Amino acid sequence: MKLRDTFNGVIEDYNYARPHYPDGLYHDIEKFVGRPLQQCRILEVGGGTGQASDYFVQLGCRLTILEVGEDQVVWLREKYKDFPNVDVVGGYFEEFAAEERFDLIYSATAFHWIPAEVGYKKAYELLKPGGTMAVFWHMSSVTLHVGPVHDGLNGLKRQYMPEVSLGFDEEGLRAAHEKRLAQIQTGGWFPAPEYHEYRWDDRYDAVRYAALLNSYSDTQEYLSEEKRAEYLKAVAGHIERCGGEVEMPQYVRLYLVKK
Repeated sequence: MKLRDTFNGVIEDYNYARPHYPDGLYHDIEKFVGRPLQQCRILEVGGGTGQASDYFVQLGCRLTILEVGEDQVVWLREKYKDFPNVDVVGGYFEEFAAEERFDLIYSATAFHWIPAEVGYKKAYELLKPGGTMAVFWHMSSVTLHVGPVHDGLNGLKRQYMPEVSLGFDEEGLRAAHEKRLAQIQTGGWFPAPEYHEYRWDDRYDAVRYAALLNSYSDTQEYLSEEKRAEYLKAVAGHIERCGGEVEMPQYVRLYLVKK
């Protein structure tokens, strides 16, 4: 099983705990595109459970959602069954074929699963002339958080998954940004992207935070079912002992390019 296929088994936790994206991000995409999104033919790469899809669906956009997980495809089709402009397609982007071309291709915390030299070239080919590619990521899950509650959570992660990084510090985040810029320009298909970032704070209770961790691919890959349950129980217990909530600094990065 590929790592990006692991989300099939955690759909409910994924939908319950994963954060959505700020409205400002969608407004910046629309501004960059240069016309109302409702007028665009749009492809989403990696729909998840619709954290980003919801915005476009509610606008009434003509949207094709591509998702690799078979169970997630079923889930998304049921979720959007009353929206005739939405088409949910199962499969990998590397194998996706379409005769039409798109005004906008976007991917929300998913395009890193696709080799850059393959993904950006294919996106370029699937875009209309002047079409937009928008890729964005939640960075909180790969950021090193510190503080009274997080220090204990980091200790539990180190105990149960010593082979997994605790996350990027500021220097690591800068390096990840530079890497992303280089990946987007791989092969010379796209120019240097326009960049935006968004920050805000969320608060998670013990149950939702444990569900969030369970939705991460690392938790699914490195822990057996028994060890995973033990880890998540320890996490929830630590949060309860620390007052019942943990503050989650949210951080999203958006990159925009035109064909």
